[in-house]
Amino acid sequence: MQILKSLTPFAVKLGFGFALGLGLCSQASAVEDYVWGNVRFDGGGFVSAVIFHPKSENVLYARTDVGGLYRFDFANNRWIPLMDWISQTDVGLYGTEAFALDPTDPKRIYVLAGTGYFSDGRTAVLRSEDFGATWDTSYVEMLAHGNGMGRQTGEKLAVDPNMPKIILCGSRSKGVYKSTDYGKTWTSLYEVALSSATGSSLNGVNGVSFVMFDPAQGKLSDGSTATIYIGISETAKSLQVSHDGGATWKAVEGAPEGLMPHRAKIVDGNMYITFADGPGPYNISRGGVFKYNIASGTWTDITPYDDNKKEDGSIVHEKNGCSYGGIAIDPKDSKHIVVSTLGQYTGRHLFKDGTENYGDRIYVTTDGGANWTFGQHYDDGVNMDENGNNWIHGNAIHWAGSVEFDPFDSKKVWVTSGNGIFQTDDITSKVPVWKFQSVGIEETVPLDIVSIPDGPLVTAIGDYDGAAYTNIEESTPRHTPIIGTTESMAYAPLSGTLLRTGVITKYYTYESINYNVMYRSDDLGKTWDSVKTTLKGGKGLVVLSADGKVMLHRPDQSATVYRSDDNGATWEAVETGTQTQYSRIVADPVDPNVFYVVGSMGTLYKSTDAAKTFVEQPARLQNEQAGEYYNGGGLIRTVPGKEGHLWVPMDQAQVWQPKGFTEYGLAYTEDGGASWNRCEGASTAIAVGVGMAKEDADYETIFIWGAAKSGDPIGIYRSTDKCKTFERINDDAHQYGGPGNGNFVVGDMNHFGVVYMSTVGRGLVVGAPKGSILPIPTIRMQESSIVSMQLSARNLRVSGPSESLLLLFDAQGKLCLQQRIGPNSEVSLEKLPAGKVLARVISKDGKALHHQSLTLR
Repeated sequence: MQILKSLTPFAVKLGFGFALGLGLCSQASAVEDYVWGNVRFDGGGFVSAVIFHPKSENVLYARTDVGGLYRFDFANNRWIPLMDWISQTDVGLYGTEAFALDPTDPKRIYVLAGTGYFSDGRTAVLRSEDFGATWDTSYVEMLAHGNGMGRQTGEKLAVDPNMPKIILCGSRSKGVYKSTDYGKTWTSLYEVALSSATGSSLNGVNGVSFVMFDPAQGKLSDGSTATIYIGISETAKSLQVSHDGGATWKAVEGAPEGLMPHRAKIVDGNMYITFADGPGPYNISRGGVFKYNIASGTWTDITPYDDNKKEDGSIVHEKNGCSYGGIAIDPKDSKHIVVSTLGQYTGRHLFKDGTENYGDRIYVTTDGGANWTFGQHYDDGVNMDENGNNWIHGNAIHWAGSVEFDPFDSKKVWVTSGNGIFQTDDITSKVPVWKFQSVGIEETVPLDIVSIPDGPLVTAIGDYDGAAYTNIEESTPRHTPIIGTTESMAYAPLSGTLLRTGVITKYYTYESINYNVMYRSDDLGKTWDSVKTTLKGGKGLVVLSADGKVMLHRPDQSATVYRSDDNGATWEAVETGTQTQYSRIVADPVDPNVFYVVGSMGTLYKSTDAAKTFVEQPARLQNEQAGEYYNGGGLIRTVPGKEGHLWVPMDQAQVWQPKGFTEYGLAYTEDGGASWNRCEGASTAIAVGVGMAKEDADYETIFIWGAAKSGDPIGIYRSTDKCKTFERINDDAHQYGGPGNGNFVVGDMNHFGVVYMSTVGRGLVVGAPKGSILPIPTIRMQESSIVSMQLSARNLRVSGPSESLLLLFDAQGKLCLQQRIGPNSEVSLEKLPAGKVLARVISKDGKALHHQSLTLR
């Protein structure tokens, strides 16, 4: 039994004003308790379906394709995540294929979960008896793929309303299964729509699209429901029925040929079904809405129509035979029906400032389908409301695969989309206004972040760019210009420069063209300027030298790294070393000429000529003779302000390992890879991050996703004594499936103990010591606090805040120069002997601003 400690959000101010919610950890170790939550984005992914409980007020759930299940908290008007307990081994269960509510018991909920390309395709049925507060898990043989085509079609799970211990489950490839013990065990019931697909190949196989009991047609002798319908994602015999509890099946005659059923409702002896010519949510274009009268066996085409004006001025009704997805029927009036198109872009979505976009249409009928309206005509007026969100503006409702009435308020309707959830308070108005209703749903895929000392948290996320946060509790605009997926974020600590790259699409009359772009920010992500460049490929990795003058770019799916030292005007290929094509290049934070990258066999390659060449270092992380191996993913970490300090996680999560991961540990160097130290305090390190040092500590805080000792659970661990010891700071209720696609844990550089972690689709996770009140003295770094240095012969050009102090120390730590500086100062070093010196800059109030190693010749 996995336990979610609390489902009630509570406020713990994290400096940024962020209310970290959803439970606190019960820790047995000496480390302080932590609270966990998300850096706020809202939505950001495909919500596949919403379902209300039909008999209990204010019980609403939503499932997502990669981010798990949520329940809506009507009192606080936000969504509560219910699957944060998922382990890294079971990370694929975040792909929720279907869910079902027990109509006789509002506390019971069931989820079919699995993702073909995660967790070796493992699939499970999750069961809760307390509104999702706690869960039991049954691993099953029918394969789910929550992120596959057709994921927005009707629910594959269904509870028998007459005998709720009976549950049916349709699968993508193995037909229909039955449980008679509330979902604990399962047996095959009906082999239909079979396929040999497994893993990622399940993406194009949807199999059974929905399962429905019809209690109106009577019971069997044991009291269970006799009649069951299933929809199948095929274009023939796509609707089938059993009148003997699933013992025998037959196709329903007269179903539309060439189309697949998506969602269905049964009301007053009629079944209403949406159809499309494929499983969706995209690559579909044709379909309709049909009513099937069960008693007579007759079909009626009630597909919505559009009013079109002919040349003579007359109005004609023409059916909109496009693809359809969601359907909802007012429980108080069966003639009041709402349907949505699916994967279409003909509905106008207009915001108050005149910004518009086009997405799916939402049609309404009040006479059972004889007449339809939709408030998305060109001259209908405003129909979109950001509802306090700062990134959804200008976006439309698309992939609208699920629509639901609030069963206790027929004016309110909810619809899902590829961006999150929208809701209208009055579907009966001429122009319903759809407000973004996704607070609490965090379904982004974080790929990179930078916590800037005395500055913002800057994120890079899949599909939605990322943002620069000065308050992680507030909805924050995306990076602009928008480029979609931002795979990495480069930061130059000596200049404060940020760099990102991606793709923009320009739409023309008959075509659309993609352009690879790169943007640079010199105000810590507040604004971005285009780098006038011709890139060698799109998206991918970007790196900046410490002073921001050298840019590196490895395009997506490319093994070649390109270098530019003229702000992107020209690029040349760089050889970084053998087996480094998937490794992350990092720049030394102090010396602009130094870069590092680790090969897949544990060899460090180092550049000392500003990334023109990389040289293999003699000290290797892997030593087979000593039984030491490197199995890391290539994401190594530098330490702000410390030259030559690198931290290297040695492990990976691997489902075929006995424990699900390797145990090679954590290594670090303080001399740029000339020698390596092994951390006795960490037996497994899959990801490592660096954060602000604890007060009175002599080194930064080290975070890992891993384990301190062999046998310890995998989790987030923290060390404040330079990796001599590690203590776990999360608990089993807050695992989030591990660090996912981004594979990172990163400490906050402004607040001790605060840590961030990437996920496969649960957004950017943040944890902080319980009770932390952490004010930010500087919300973002002011230009005057940025220090830059440039050494030319024996002349040092240094720029810093007015009245700051420059200190130079020799190799033995002896002070050899002290001078007040300000913006654009020049300091002569003619009287100093040759050799290496350490330069430090201190503000007039005694705050350390910068330190850098210089070599005098």
